[in-house]
Amino acid sequence: MRRTRLNVVPPVSKEIALGPVIAAEKVVKNGKAGADKVTNLPTQMAHAPASAPAPVAHKVKTEEVAVSVPPRETRTQRVRRLQEEARALAREQIGEFELLLDATAKMALEIADGGEVYSIGAREICRRLADELPRTLQTLHVISRKN
Repeated sequence: MRRTRLNVVPPVSKEIALGPVIAAEKVVKNGKAGADKVTNLPTQMAHAPASAPAPVAHKVKTEEVAVSVPPRETRTQRVRRLQEEARALAREQIGEFELLLDATAKMALEIADGGEVYSIGAREICRRLADELPRTLQTLHVISRKN
């Protein structure tokens, strides 16, 4: 398992939260490095008036935390993934529609051949649908397979 160190605040957020950050220099007393090095200091603290109390540098104990973080996808990858999901859903819906058209064509043929039980107008409409729907279904099938 890989161990990673986690920053509490992402670098971009630090600048937003603390304002512009400047790099501080190593504190030198009597020609010797006597204090800890402060790597970054917000400009508000660096240019604080003399009457203001000096900022206190706190040392934070760094702990290694074992975290299994899945690789984050970029926006481009996310857009592509969502587009592929949308295409898959569209193909699925067209497939369902093809099944419904086929079932409708079969039912229309049954009504068209139903005889006197059905009115002449209903039989005629169903006869036309029974002729048209299989061709429409075939055309839709060909078009959907190209995409």
